[in-house]
This record gives sequence, structure tokens and C-alpha cells, in this order.
Amino acid sequence: MANLSNRNRSSYRDRIREQREENLARLEREAKRSNKAAKLFMLLLLVGWFVLTHIKRADAADGKIIDKINVKFTQNYGDGGETLEPTITTSTGNISIEDISYAKEPDKWKPGNRVLVTINFSAASGYYFGAVWNREAVTLNDAEFSHCGRIDDGEMLQLKVYYVPCAVLGDTASAGWDYKFKKAVWKEVDYAPGYEVKLYKNDEEVGTKKVRTTTVDFSDKIEDYTKDKFYYEVRAIPMTSDEKKYLKEGNWITSEDDVVNSHTGLPGVTPIGYNTTTDQGTIAKYGGSNTSTTGWYNPGGTWFYFDTYGRVATGWQYIGDLWYYFDNQGKMLTGFLTDTDGSVYYLDPISGHMKTGWVYINGSWYYFNSSGRMQTGYLYDGGKVYYLNEYGQMVAEQ
Repeated sequence: MANLSNRNRSSYRDRIREQREENLARLEREAKRSNKAAKLFMLLLLVGWFVLTHIKRADAADGKIIDKINVKFTQNYGDGGETLEPTITTSTGNISIEDISYAKEPDKWKPGNRVLVTINFSAASGYYFGAVWNREAVTLNDAEFSHCGRIDDGEMLQLKVYYVPCAVLGDTASAGWDYKFKKAVWKEVDYAPGYEVKLYKNDEEVGTKKVRTTTVDFSDKIEDYTKDKFYYEVRAIPMTSDEKKYLKEGNWITSEDDVVNSHTGLPGVTPIGYNTTTDQGTIAKYGGSNTSTTGWYNPGGTWFYFDTYGRVATGWQYIGDLWYYFDNQGKMLTGFLTDTDGSVYYLDPISGHMKTGWVYINGSWYYFNSSGRMQTGYLYDGGKVYYLNEYGQMVAEQ
């Protein structure tokens, strides 16, 4: 019995050993198969890399890949205030410009407000555009990069850039004096950031000023009741280095002897009762009695303004660094005002002074420029684009 038991144990150990050897052999076979698959996969990757890189190098040697372009924008200038499309060219060989489109029609451009331009290029026969296009691959003159990429399997390239429209500033339509003939006054020029003014005394230049307003006070240069002849020349100009990139100065315009409105620059607004040859004016009557009031006057809740000679103010008046508007009877107006040239202004409902910038009125935002004119259409302000409807109300921003 002892021998039989020993034989059984020996047989069991043999079976265990055989099973272990079979498992080891199976694992070895599986490892060899996995290793062959990995080697085959790596081999395929190397072959693919070799084919792609050597084909690209061969084509590049033949001049078939285009991976860089050079694009130039040339500014074109029209008449005063007119914005024209730029001339767009490329000096890169074996490509041509197929199409140019603008995000906004050129007749709606404003100098200094950038416009998105889309340019499609085609490659010459046997050439095609590379796969990678970024800012470094595109050289631009007078435009700002936005995006670039291939279309139509590399036969076409689409470039998007920002262009800033340029213009020559126009000429003022009217240049004259206020009723004291000591303050130069002219009509605003579209898009003009500022003005250069030269004062002449008996045809000799006696002063030059650069301003951002449409008036210059020459009281320190012109004596009372002088017999000398004074006149001035004025032109619209860019004021900053950035403005000079897209604006050119306008022509010199010589002043006339007209008395003009100190706000709109239009002739024919001499205050009531004023005689331009003397210091005598008409003293207004209220309630049947003459008044010799000067400055602000409020009979019965309506505001009037009288100058140092007791003359009632009418039209636009600049008082205490603020603009006010008085009707032909001298009454100060408030609220919305449509001027004789069609421009719309807003006068503070309490104080009466002209508002500028963003103003919240009856639940809507409006924008009035530095001259007080209500703006409509697209407006670029503070890095954002707004749309103001025909009534001046802001309806969208982005």
C-alpha cells in the first residue's frame, strides 16, 4: 500500500509539471506573436513617415508646394471724405488672386473703422498650397491678419484680414465769425478729429492753433473796434499718430466776413436786435416792460439768456463751457432738437445744456458725438460695435 501511495503522488506531480510547461510554452508563443505585430506596426509607421516626408521634399524641390505668401494693401484716396477700396496685390509666384469680398460695402465704410476682407487665391497648374497656414506664413502690408487656410483640397487658399479704410479730410462748407467778430467759427467736417487755424492781420500771419473744436477765440489778438483787417485760414487735420495712418489733412479754406452760428457754422444767425457796427442792441420786452437783465433770466418759469449789452440770445449759444439752444423768441429749449440742417440733438430736460456721448432716454440708449449730433447705423466705440436704428436707439452690440 505504501508503494501504491508513492506512485500516485509521483504521478500527480508529473501532471502538474506537464501542465506548467504547457502554460509556459503557450505564453511564449503568444508573446512571440504580439512582438511580431508590434514590429509590423512600427514598420508600417516608419514606411508611412518615409513616404510622406520624401514625397513632400521631392515636390518642394520641384517647386510644387506653396507654404508662404506675401500680400500688399495700397491705400487709395478720393475726394474729401471719400473712402475707396484698396489695391490688393501679391508678390508670391505661381499664385493669383481669384476673388476679394468685404464684410461691409465700401460706400458704408468710415475712415478708421476696420473692415474684414476675404481674399481667395488659386495656385498655378502643378502647384498646390501646403497644409499649415498661420500668422508666420503670411506677410502683410497695411492689413492685420485674421485667419488663413486651404480650401478645395489645397488648390485654393482663403485669407481673412482686417483693413482700415483711409480718406482725405474734406473742406469746411462755411468759415466766419461770431457776432463779436473775435471768435473764429466754421462748419464741422465729416470724420475730422481736429483743425489747424492760422490768423492773419493785414495779410501777415500772427497766430496758429490746433484744436478739436470748431471755434477758436482770438480775443487776445483782435482789439475792439480795430481798423486792421483780420481773417483766418482753417483746414481739417488728423491730430494723433494713429489718426495720421488713415487720414490726410484737407485744404486750407479762407474765412468770410459772415457772422455765423457758433455751433453749426452756418451763416445768418445774428442775435435779435444786434447791430454789427455798434454795441447797441434791442432790449427785450416781457409783460409790457423793458428789461436790462444780463445773464440768465427766468420770468414765469421759462429761461432766457442776455449778454453784457442786454441782448437776448437766440439759436446755439456757448455759455459756461456748455451749449444751449434758444428759439427765435429767446426761450431756452429742452429735449430732442432737430436743427436746420437735419441734425438731431438732445438738450438736458432740466438744465437745457446739450448732451454728448451715451445718453439713456425713455428706456433706450442713444449716442451723441462730440458735436452733439445723434448717431445712427453702425458705431465703433470703446472696442465694441453697436447698431443704432433710424431713430438713434441702440438695438444691438457685439
